[in-house]
Parts: sequence; structure tokens; C-alpha cells
Amino acid sequence: MGEEPSTVAEKAGGRSFFKELSSAAAKKALTPLLATAATAGTTYLIRKTTEIWQEDVLPKLREKGGGKAVAKEGLEQVAGRLGGSPARLLAELAGRLGDGAPKEPSGAQRPTEKGDDTTEPKEAGSTGESEAQRQEQRRQRQQRRQQRQGALQKSTST
Repeated sequence: MGEEPSTVAEKAGGRSFFKELSSAAAKKALTPLLATAATAGTTYLIRKTTEIWQEDVLPKLREKGGGKAVAKEGLEQVAGRLGGSPARLLAELAGRLGDGAPKEPSGAQRPTEKGDDTTEPKEAGSTGESEAQRQEQRRQRQQRRQQRQGALQKSTST
């Protein structure tokens, strides 16, 4: 008749039937493990990146005057190293960024959840009251921050 199945498989690809079968089984067994490992690695990287951003990068950005100030400084440094029209264009772009000084935070411009307008200065006699309000607002902000971080940790741990 014909050749045996194992000799046909060996001639076709150099593998026997059992080698192909074990290879397919190994692939089926390892695929979920590899997917799980990739997901866990990605979750870890996202969590660590968020930590580094909040603990290291963001405070330094604020210290230097915000994103605009850092961008302006970077553009000026690159323009100083270049010459000709590219340097002029970068210097012009840096000039458009303004002085780089941060404006008032947007939270200070909006009224609080209670509807109180906290942007106007209080009278000298009510400084204790405004300090208490500031403490309460700080506490509420801290609470919201913790809720966001908890939600982020929950979403990355699943």
C-alpha cells in the first residue's frame, strides 16, 4: 500500500506523530500561563510607573514651575545647541510658552462642593474659621485621593 504514517511525517517535516502531539499539548498548556505572566508583568509595570510618577517626577515638575516651564527650559537648551533657523524656531516656540510660572490651580478657581467661594479673602476676624475650612478641604481632598488610589490598585490587581 503506502508508507507508514510515522515515515510520512518524518519525510514531510522531520517529526514523528508523537513529537507533534506533545508539541501541540505543550502549546495548549503553556499559552494560558504565558498570558497570565504577561498580564501580571504589565500590571506590575503600571503600578510601579504610577508610584514613580507620583513620588518622584510630579514633585520635581511642580518644583520647577510646571510642565510649561520644563518644556520651555528644554526647548531653550536644544535651541542653544542648534544653529540657524531651527534654533530660531525653537526659541520662538519657547517664547510662546510664556514665563512658565504656574497659574493658580484650577481647583482654587472653582467653588467647593458645598458652594462656598473660597477664592475671596476672609476678614481678619474670621481667620480661625477659614483655617478650619481649609483643614476640612484638605481632609476631603486626601480622602478622594485615597479612594482614587484604592480604585487604581483594585483595577490593577485583577
